[in-house]
Amino acid sequence: MVKFGILGAGRIGKVHAGTIANSPRASVAYVADAIADAASSLAGSVGAQVLSVDEVIASDVDAILIATPTDTHADLIERAARAGKAILCEKPVSLSVERIE
Repeated sequence: MVKFGILGAGRIGKVHAGTIANSPRASVAYVADAIADAASSLAGSVGAQVLSVDEVIASDVDAILIATPTDTHADLIERAARAGKAILCEKPVSLSVERIE
């Protein structure tokens, strides 16, 4: 079973978290969001715990789903990659072509 950490508990984070939670081969372990109520609500709906972004990246998850604001995607991708996590990032990766390259 693939254990996910969700970064971002907004509209698209909820969509992806629901899909993961409904899979027999995956689970949502942790949720992080800058808005505490959003993180708590999503975590409660999928049976996960609320952690900070740093804690999720450092945790025992296999994969990180990035559903945060676009201007945070590239940095979070790099941090998750350095932590050895599989990464699924909502589009776009960045608004800067140079940064994407």
